[in-house]
This record gives sequence, C-alpha cells and structure tokens, in this order.
Amino acid sequence: MAGRRSGVTLPEGFLAAGVDAGVKRFGRKDIGLIYSTVPAVAVGVLTTNRIVAAPVVLMREQLRGGEARAIIANSGNANCCTGAGGLRDARETAREVAKLLRVPERQVLVASTGVIGRRLPMPRILRSLPLLVGSLHRGGGADVAHAIMTTDTVSKEASAVVRLGRRVIRIGAVAKGSGMVQPHMATMLAFITTDAPLTRQAAQRALRLAVDRTFNRITVDGDTSTNDAVILMANGLAGGAKVGASGSVFERFAQALETVCRQLAQMIARDGEGATRLIEVAVEGARTPQEADRVARRVANSPLVKTMVTGGDPNWGRLAAAVGSSDVPVDPERLVIRCESGRRGGDGLAVFRRGMVLPTDRSIGRRLLQETVVRFRIQLRAGRCETVMWTCDLTEGYIRINAKYST
Repeated sequence: MAGRRSGVTLPEGFLAAGVDAGVKRFGRKDIGLIYSTVPAVAVGVLTTNRIVAAPVVLMREQLRGGEARAIIANSGNANCCTGAGGLRDARETAREVAKLLRVPERQVLVASTGVIGRRLPMPRILRSLPLLVGSLHRGGGADVAHAIMTTDTVSKEASAVVRLGRRVIRIGAVAKGSGMVQPHMATMLAFITTDAPLTRQAAQRALRLAVDRTFNRITVDGDTSTNDAVILMANGLAGGAKVGASGSVFERFAQALETVCRQLAQMIARDGEGATRLIEVAVEGARTPQEADRVARRVANSPLVKTMVTGGDPNWGRLAAAVGSSDVPVDPERLVIRCESGRRGGDGLAVFRRGMVLPTDRSIGRRLLQETVVRFRIQLRAGRCETVMWTCDLTEGYIRINAKYST
C-alpha cells in the first residue's frame, strides 16, 4: 500500500495500520497497530491514577522485559473498571496479535481509550485483527493517528530528524487527547518510535525528561485519566554504536525527543474539548520548582481564568485570585502579572503590580484575550525557579461533550 511516511512510521523499520473494528461505530477507524520489523527497546511512563485500566496493568508487566515488537491500541472503550474479564480481554488481544505477527506475546503492548466501565466487544476486535495486520505499511502512521482519536477534533502527529555524529536518526510520534487531561506522568495516549540505537537506560531517562518537561506541563480539565500511557520504542536500525544515558550524543537525542513531545503536548492542550484558544501560563521567580508548578497548575486549572479567556473579558483580578489560592506563599507587593501576545513581536500588558489590578485599556485586553494563543506571565519575585504550563479555555462545548459522552 502506498502512503506518505509520517509520525510513527518515519523511522526505519516501523510499519503501522488502522482499521474500523466497530468498537465505536462502524465507519471510523478505531483500532491501530504499530509494528517494528526487529525487536525494539521499549520503555514507558504510565498513569499515577490508583484506578487503572486493564491494558495499563498488562503493560506494567510487559515493560519489565524492556523489549517490544508491537503496540495495538483501540479507541471508543477504555477497558477500565471491567474486572478480571477486562484483563483477560487485554491478554487475549496481545496473544492473537502475537500469533499473527509471529512474535512473542510479551512483546505486544496493548492500550485502550474511551468510555470507562464497559467490556470490549471482543468478537469484533478479534475478527478485525487479520485485516489490521495485513494492512501494515510504511504509510500507516496517519491511520494510527485517526484510529486512536476519541473526542479529538484533529489527529496528532509529530516527528524530528537529527544527526547524531555520522548518523541520521528519526523520531516519530502520535498522540490522542482532548479531555480528562491533567497528566501526572504522560498524556492520554502517546506512542513514540525511533531508529536510534538506545540502551534501555538511555531510552528511559530521555523519555522521563521529555515527559516531565512537556506532557506533565498540560492540563485541560484537571482530571487524570485511568489509561494514560506514553511509550517509546527504539529499534536501532539507524546503526552505529549504542547511545548511553549520558554524553553529548544522548543530550542531542533527548533534546530532539523533547521537541517532538512538546509539539504533541501543545496540540493536545489546543484541542481541548470545546476549546477555542491555547493558554500558556509562565511562572517565574518561584522559590522552588514545586512552588512554581503549584502556581502554574492552579492558574491553568482555574475555571474563572479559562472562562475569562473564552469571553475575551479582561477581568484581571481572577488571575491574582488564582495565584493567591495556590497554597504557595505569595507577597502581593512583589507579584507582577502580565498578559502577553501569542504572536511573535506582539505587545502585552502589565495587569497586576504592587498589590493592585492596574488600569488598562480594555480594548487592548480584549484583543489579547481573543488571540489564538493567550500568554500569562506571573512573576513571583521570590526566587529563581520557573516553569510553564499549557491549557485551553473553557466553553459550553466542553459541557455539551461531557454531559453526553457515554451516550
């Protein structure tokens, strides 16, 4: 099958496919497969929610081996809170895919996303697997991107090509996420492939660094999913010596991986359920990284701040109130808050200083809040630590989607 190499099939040795199995409703791809033609180092960062889906339970077991050949993921059904039967379904899926691919069952990772509390339609899934495996091809990355979408309005792919010494390595990735988004580990689902020859330690360290700086910096609604997983597979087909967990070559790879993950993270925040704007919250001058995080997360999750952006209403006191309720010691006399343009070279406004909301031109404030990217810069002036988070505005669309999500 012809097709443009994109996302997870950009690196050498990766094939992918997506088909309609009838998990959601017939007529839309809802099950995807990523396959490495050779064994790949596999590492992951999984949800910290104490209620986890059956595929997450299984994935925790499989990742201990540090190697994988395939990832199969379905949308429309989370296979969560489904008891022992749900775990059997996940294992059966891995077993049947392994038979068709002729690889060890322990090397087939399973992921699911969708409605919680319903068993998977296993007869439909099992009937679809021969077609899914038979459809694997180098242009299948986009098919996987569509197959894992739930309330997403757009598919999400990213990639990078970087030179490591004399080698050129490729990184490809796909993600889904639109609601139930406040990762404490990764994102809803994200699968990353690379042909870099990484050791397991290098892969795990690079992934953890990237997750902490990107996927852990987004929030849509403050809810952490039961199914969150980000997986990195590295098959080494770029050739050359193994890349360890330190040194200049590792740093270049880690930087490229972080760039890819940041692109996906921002896509997820921008595509929040019902969202019309991406919001960036930058916090500077905190005493500790933890305090910077708490302030940024409190502002990013504030319904009043998010609806202020939705309405384009420059009600700047909401920002100050959110900062002050973050459980971080804040001196209002030192606090400075700015609303800045998301456009390169754009202007901005100081909206809070010396304990007071400042008089501003409301027309400028409205224009800043109506840009596609809205940036708030919060200067605590108490230390040297800083962070950034990305979120989205809160609209009636979010309520409509989630009021009827399971129906």
